[in-house]
Amino acid sequence: MTPDQIRSLYDDGYAARYDAWFLLTPDHGFQEKMRIELFTLQLLTRGVSAWLDVACGTGFFLKHGRSHGNLTVTGLDLSPAMLARAREANPDAELIEGDFLESHQALEGRFGLVSSLWGAYGLQQSLDDVFQLIDNLTRWTAPGGTVFMPVFMPERFVALQESGELMAGVTLDEPDGSAWTYLEPDGKCHSRVLAPPVGLLSERFSQAFERVSIEPYPPAPGVPMAALIARNRH
Repeated sequence: MTPDQIRSLYDDGYAARYDAWFLLTPDHGFQEKMRIELFTLQLLTRGVSAWLDVACGTGFFLKHGRSHGNLTVTGLDLSPAMLARAREANPDAELIEGDFLESHQALEGRFGLVSSLWGAYGLQQSLDDVFQLIDNLTRWTAPGGTVFMPVFMPERFVALQESGELMAGVTLDEPDGSAWTYLEPDGKCHSRVLAPPVGLLSERFSQAFERVSIEPYPPAPGVPMAALIARNRH
């Protein structure tokens, strides 16, 4: 999707219902997914003084994922509507409107933890764009720091389709699950979301981090994901 398409998708109405629709509902395992990610963030922010959430959306995770009150939090997002919600939820945060494929040199090397949640990497137009995002996440991470980026599991999309458990509205654009589309009941569409093989993403992070782990989330009929955590940036 292009930046303009993403801004159009994540408009005021979408931002207003986003948390209830994707984060707080028990449908499709989304609520369990949210709890796993909050727990992971609260662990990863221990001993960290600064956290950057990339594609921070409504700021839900910035608000609830902190493990201590002295944490400096920063959010970056393309959508002004989502950022307006994030500002309401996190009045103490530095919130930046911008494209995460741009360099944002002021962010370089500042953060002990950098996160990017809910598969924002998949909304890019090419694998090269995904790699550019990974390189930016890496550059914004302080030496010794960590990146947390949940990733789609394309092979699990295929398995869910074969068993008839693929979430309503989701169709596979590629037979191997490496691209998919989600058409919501109100007509909003996440078009051709990329899901490159997890090994490719892990390999890219491995160029700059001492260790990369992949932990699949418990099986759920919704969007299958795993926690990618890259630790100890060189």
